[in-house]
Amino acid sequence: MRLIATVAVGLTLAACVNRETLYQRNLAAPHPDVQEADFEQIAEIVSQHTHQSITNVTLLQVDEVKVHVAFSGEQGSDSGEGFVLIKRDGSWHMLNATNRMIE
Repeated sequence: MRLIATVAVGLTLAACVNRETLYQRNLAAPHPDVQEADFEQIAEIVSQHTHQSITNVTLLQVDEVKVHVAFSGEQGSDSGEGFVLIKRDGSWHMLNATNRMIE
């Protein structure tokens, strides 16, 4: 029983470390049209939803961005998957395929 608990705690800590590493890597992504404070929040949300790294952030409207993500080695800043995030009441939220906020 103690072994199972130790393994569970270890896996949880490893996931947290990997998410933090991904978040730090995402902070280095280009985001020329997005303010730093907004981008930090966007990077945090994206880091929680995918293991891919941010490759590019495109401003769609004043409070709406498209975030491109890709696994290491994929080509181009717009390659890979994309997420749309909107800012409502001072916080950024990811949209799902039907344009409903999921976070």
